[in-house]
Amino acid sequence: MTGLASFDVDHPMRAAAEGRQVSSSTWRAFGIWTAVFWGAVAVFATLFYVGALDFTTSAKAALYGISIWLNGWIIPLLLPGARKRPKMALFHECLVLWMASYVVTNLLWEIPWVIFSPFVFHDLTTLNDVVAYTPWIRENVLHMYWWNLASFGSVDLRTVNHNSTFFALEMYAFVNVASAVVFWRLNKSRSSLRYLIPVLGAGEPVVATFIFSFSEVFGGFENMPGGVADTLLALVWTQYQYFVFPLIFGVIGSRLLFEDWRYSRSAAG
Repeated sequence: MTGLASFDVDHPMRAAAEGRQVSSSTWRAFGIWTAVFWGAVAVFATLFYVGALDFTTSAKAALYGISIWLNGWIIPLLLPGARKRPKMALFHECLVLWMASYVVTNLLWEIPWVIFSPFVFHDLTTLNDVVAYTPWIRENVLHMYWWNLASFGSVDLRTVNHNSTFFALEMYAFVNVASAVVFWRLNKSRSSLRYLIPVLGAGEPVVATFIFSFSEVFGGFENMPGGVADTLLALVWTQYQYFVFPLIFGVIGSRLLFEDWRYSRSAAG
């Protein structure tokens, strides 16, 4: 018990790392970016509910929108004066915006889907089976939860047919949210180990996305109900962010981590 009680993630003699926060201007720009794309999703959902769009069109339009929104981490690099700001401060902001974006999708789709899909979807094997629920969804606005949970099923039937591989991979959402919370706490305390989170977490999304996409490729696209464009939306356009961006932030996280260690050693004398 004595050993456990004395353990600390930051050595007591090590100086705190440099404090880094996302600037208000960056949050403001990201908020506008988010409002535009998530507002568009709300519009597509509303148009479906009132009968102006069918299920597949509204769901696919929403998927395209969210896929674009996930690129919002580049905002700090595009704001006026970005070239004059310290590089590490920009890297930190990019990392935080990516983590925030990832967590938002976890909280609004992956986690609700993991929790509720085993009880919500029954005997759905084709896209027509999914679309057949349209009248029921439009009966009551509260039924729109079904549209949200089933939206990815417009391009990938693994969403609704209880595919075990799909389900297992989506479980990572819980780990990702927990990792973001740990990072936030370490950053708040200026721990020099805070950037270990993106570094250590870089590999899992890459492996999971590879399995997610190529298991369907090797399976002969049996769960892809649409044509080439829909298959690319399911396996490439909505997935490249989880393959490419974690690698980028693994590298960026390493640079930030080494900078923290250099700063801490220098401050400690």
